[in-house]
Amino acid sequence: MNLRVPGPTPCPEEVLQAGARQMINHRGPEFAELINVVHASLQKVFNTQSDIAVLTCSGTGGLEAAIVNTLSPGDRILCISIGVFGDRLAQVAEAYGADVVHLRFPLGEAA
Repeated sequence: MNLRVPGPTPCPEEVLQAGARQMINHRGPEFAELINVVHASLQKVFNTQSDIAVLTCSGTGGLEAAIVNTLSPGDRILCISIGVFGDRLAQVAEAYGADVVHLRFPLGEAA
């Protein structure tokens, strides 16, 4: 079985060592400087001058942010799903009041 999930994954030693360091204050100047560097770097990656939004949440939080910022209750959407992540998107949209049309495919088959 070939699962497409976010982990666990092997980590390089330098990543493990970075994780062992003392955490920085997420409300302090060091974090503010870091997030500014991240935003500027992401603008280069996406070749944009527009603002970049970094969401500090779970994947479900990201789905919720996408739904509430693009849909209104009652909007009809097509949700194509080949597994749990597509099903979760449909659940979030339904919870927000969207009229979800489901198009499901068996796990492991291309949509």
